[in-house]
Amino acid sequence: MTSLRDALASLLLLAATVLGALWLPALWIADHVVDQDGFLAITQPLADDPEFRTTLTDQAVAALLDDGRIPGWIADRVEPVAQEQAARLSETEAYDTMWRAAMVQVHHALLTPGADDVVVDLAPAADALLTRVEEVVPLLDLDAPESLPFTIATIPGGSVLEKLAVLDVWGPRLGWAALACAVLAVLVAGHRRAALAGAGVAAILAAAAVWLLTVQVETLVPDRLDQADFIGPLLQVFEARLAADLAPQAMILAGAGAATVVAGALALALLPGRRARR
Repeated sequence: MTSLRDALASLLLLAATVLGALWLPALWIADHVVDQDGFLAITQPLADDPEFRTTLTDQAVAALLDDGRIPGWIADRVEPVAQEQAARLSETEAYDTMWRAAMVQVHHALLTPGADDVVVDLAPAADALLTRVEEVVPLLDLDAPESLPFTIATIPGGSVLEKLAVLDVWGPRLGWAALACAVLAVLVAGHRRAALAGAGVAAILAAAAVWLLTVQVETLVPDRLDQADFIGPLLQVFEARLAADLAPQAMILAGAGAATVVAGALALALLPGRRARR
């Protein structure tokens, strides 16, 4: 009977290990990838990155010059002015509007099944650029476009990221489930003090799995996403942030596991065991 209870406890500790290894990454992904506000909080600092600024502002200039709104005979003269104004565009409210709209589109596309285009309305930037052009060429009277859609990236379908939405619900529950399995393992075990040490080992193994994720996270993202224009650098920022956030949490989990192992070992060494039945 005791061996059967110990076998059940071992299965529960194995479940606790798996659930514990999934818990911290799932919680992070739910808070920073699935949740739109968390996603935008990580991407916001990228709005000041020169590479990302020029991605949007240069496209705004190109779209504006190509839509026929500016007469061809003056386009060559106007283009340097528009480019100069585009360099200052990142400091305006129009740029913030475009950036947020782009990130909302990226977030939606990453979590939506199937391929999806990231389309941004460049009209706010076009309005600011045309205002400056009219100041340089006073005789021009240009109407700002009501809408100037532009596809800045395409998110391919079939990505594992599409399946992450379930973590918004289940991520926070994994930790409680792991703890419940560990506690239940100790309660049902025929040798409870050994099971207590085993619960500590389970926590250490879960922490090791989380740490391994932090050093191998880039291999889990498909290359077609990680190396894509515009999207690739965004994902690389998330990979770096995940590694930086989870590494110390893995150390804390490992420390808690080590403390539990010590407690179990001391209990085995110092507390008297059950007397064998005659």
